[in-house]
Amino acid sequence: MIASLAHRASGMVLVLFVPFYLWVLHGMTGAPEDFEQAVVLLHSPFGRITLWMAGVALVYHFCNGIRFLMLDAGWAESHAMLRLSARIVLTVAALSALIFGVLLW
Repeated sequence: MIASLAHRASGMVLVLFVPFYLWVLHGMTGAPEDFEQAVVLLHSPFGRITLWMAGVALVYHFCNGIRFLMLDAGWAESHAMLRLSARIVLTVAALSALIFGVLLW
């Protein structure tokens, strides 16, 4: 249940990240002043936290999506396997959060 709700929440984070990403991409391909402004934003605490959240959401959403595809295919449908696969996905997401945190700071 928690894994399913977190999957939806991570999808919302990814959808809400798209306008920010498009604005940064536009700044990177525009005038040199826009490029500098985008770089300053990405190096600010807000930019780093936003990139961290989007990265963790992407990893979690991807891994849990693979898990749901496996469930739809009929693999690992027992209660014990559901719990184990959810724990594996959460562990991978937690490790990615640590790795992204180290890389961004």
